[in-house]
Amino acid sequence: MTSQITRSNLILTGLIGLMGAVVATVLSVGLVTTGLIPVLITRPILVWGIFFFLLTISIAEIPLMVFGMRRMVAGDNPKARYLVLVTNMAYTLFAGVYAVPFILLTGSSTLALVAGSLLGALTFVRLISATLFVPKDIITNEF
Repeated sequence: MTSQITRSNLILTGLIGLMGAVVATVLSVGLVTTGLIPVLITRPILVWGIFFFLLTISIAEIPLMVFGMRRMVAGDNPKARYLVLVTNMAYTLFAGVYAVPFILLTGSSTLALVAGSLLGALTFVRLISATLFVPKDIITNEF
């Protein structure tokens, strides 16, 4: 029995992660704007320090994850190749994981909410990077 990990499979799992990130980001913005969650960090130096810290981690993670997924696909274990699809979903979702705490902790201004939403929007960059740089048509070994 042979099967393929194709670019369309990567896009599908990436879109699942993207939807999760969008939902999480929108829900956190909604919670802060309705006042259900009190904002704990309001000092601008702390807000922007946290933002740039999370932004740096999120951007630095992109080439590392793409490299890791490429290595998983190139490996000999056919079952490990399916791990690429799950990893791709989590990889795209994780931009929302960075955005949610930032929004919930620092969303006292419109600018902070926009910055948090931009952290969540990195999920699009992650989806595109996985789609372009992880090999597209790889036939797995028979098992």
